[in-house]
Amino acid sequence: MIEHVPVTAYRTMPWKNGGGVTHEIAAEAGTPPLWRLSVATIDRDGPFSDFSGYDRTIVALDGSVELTCNASSFALTPLTPFIFRGEDSVTCRIAAGPARDFNVMTARDAFMHDVEIVNGRSVFLVDDDELVFVYLAQGNARVDSVACVAGETVYLDSVERIEIVAEPGARVCVVRITPR
Repeated sequence: MIEHVPVTAYRTMPWKNGGGVTHEIAAEAGTPPLWRLSVATIDRDGPFSDFSGYDRTIVALDGSVELTCNASSFALTPLTPFIFRGEDSVTCRIAAGPARDFNVMTARDAFMHDVEIVNGRSVFLVDDDELVFVYLAQGNARVDSVACVAGETVYLDSVERIEIVAEPGARVCVVRITPR
């Protein structure tokens, strides 16, 4: 199954800590869900929500974000995955104007995930139990037979192979979620 998920299908919801909003792309059932993909808008400095028991990955899409994670500070590098635990003490500071980031989280005892940034042409072999999401961070690309533009997602389930062809300058986030 291959499903194209346009930006208009994303669900806007408040952050768990009330400090902002996220645009949920997809999530496993439950409160909180066992896994979730989203794009968050950070428009002010503040703490990240506590998601104890989850593994998280954040990918800066635009803007300038500095994180302090367990007392260590660093600037997020655009389109580079940063991995942390949901119980880590994380605060962010934005340098100028709002910033956006792509987020993946999985309940540590139920799932694991991987986020890879690709450009050009890439082929992935998919395990039987793997869920795969392809989020287009920049530019235009084709995911198998589906053409998509920046901000859109393609969900792939029960496929053996995925081909991604990104146009020059395009960047694609490939998310693989696997049950433990």
